[in-house]
Amino acid sequence: MNSVGAVLKTERERQGRDLAEIAGELCITQRYLRAIEQDDLKSLPGTFFYKSFVKQYAASLGVDESVLQSGIESLTAVLEPLPLPGADPKYGKRAEPPPLRDLDPIVRDGNRRYFPDSRMGLSIAALVAMLLATSGFYAWYNKAAQSAPPISADERTARAANPAPASARPMVEEPVKTEAAAPASLNVTSTTGADGVNHVVLNLSATEKTWLSITSEGKQIFSGVLEPSQTKTLTGLDVAKMKVGNAGGLEVMWNGKPIGPIGPRGQVRIVLFTPDNFQILTPNQAL
Repeated sequence: MNSVGAVLKTERERQGRDLAEIAGELCITQRYLRAIEQDDLKSLPGTFFYKSFVKQYAASLGVDESVLQSGIESLTAVLEPLPLPGADPKYGKRAEPPPLRDLDPIVRDGNRRYFPDSRMGLSIAALVAMLLATSGFYAWYNKAAQSAPPISADERTARAANPAPASARPMVEEPVKTEAAAPASLNVTSTTGADGVNHVVLNLSATEKTWLSITSEGKQIFSGVLEPSQTKTLTGLDVAKMKVGNAGGLEVMWNGKPIGPIGPRGQVRIVLFTPDNFQILTPNQAL
């Protein structure tokens, strides 16, 4: 019986085709096709590829694959892997090794002394993993803290004017520098309402981004940020207390009259208004 390679080579030569033509058609290198014709399985990448290449080669030449089946099996049987030692060739399962004889008590005690229980090794591995995770979290926290955006002057001023609770404060906070300024006062004619009672009328106009808070008789009337060119008008107040985070960014008219600058830019000021007078204080003077 002719071999697989001889059958394919004879049919190829009968059709007058060369290996280069078939290699280009099947996208298989000529070296592999020549090894198939020579029944040289060692030059091929493996049994699986040999069977696949032979099937494609036979289809290209029009050779019935069943004619080559017996030759393929006889060639590949030589390269089939041998069963592992102790494996059952019938079922492919590894046979159980014979039981070892019991160790002498003295030897077993010595082994236990030099080779501790494996549970200790697991505990050590868990401890190392926990230390590595803690170190990674600490490195990430430091990197996030260093990459945080800097705090602007307006935000520092606003924080100083309205401090957060001790539990919510950051670990490091830049102190806000305040300049001492003498309290200013001015007597003008107050505004009388429809009820005949004098009231405070405030017209506020922001020239810069400014945070402010206004309270009257212990109740908060307004708290927020005024953007540049924004205005705020408050009327009907008996007594008002205004805290400003950026004193130089706010123009104040009290009862229709400008009171002038209440402080330098970026400084915190507290202004007390009554129907007959007003007073400008620094945070230290307000204590």
